[in-house]
Amino acid sequence: MGVIRRITDLQLGAVGSTKVISISSSETYYQISTGMRAFEVANQSTAALVYYGQSNLSANSGIWINTNGGAKFWDTITDNFSMYFRVSSAGVSVPIIIQEYLGNG
Repeated sequence: MGVIRRITDLQLGAVGSTKVISISSSETYYQISTGMRAFEVANQSTAALVYYGQSNLSANSGIWINTNGGAKFWDTITDNFSMYFRVSSAGVSVPIIIQEYLGNG
């Protein structure tokens, strides 16, 4: 079996913005800010998973970010990247921290 090699852009410049967004069981739309080329999302909750993807996310299915500081990083973004977030449990509100990174030219 061949080796899989993924090149990550390690020269992201600086943190462009930090946001704290409260996510509930209703979908929350997020779009990366203009001029940013990467972002990271961290789930600060101890109570609920955070799911992400296209609209019409189903609770308890799909791709998720774990509790207690679980995080996901997207890099080499070249356009107005966007996605939706929601939590796994109704009636729970989860704070997520989003760090957006500037390019260095």
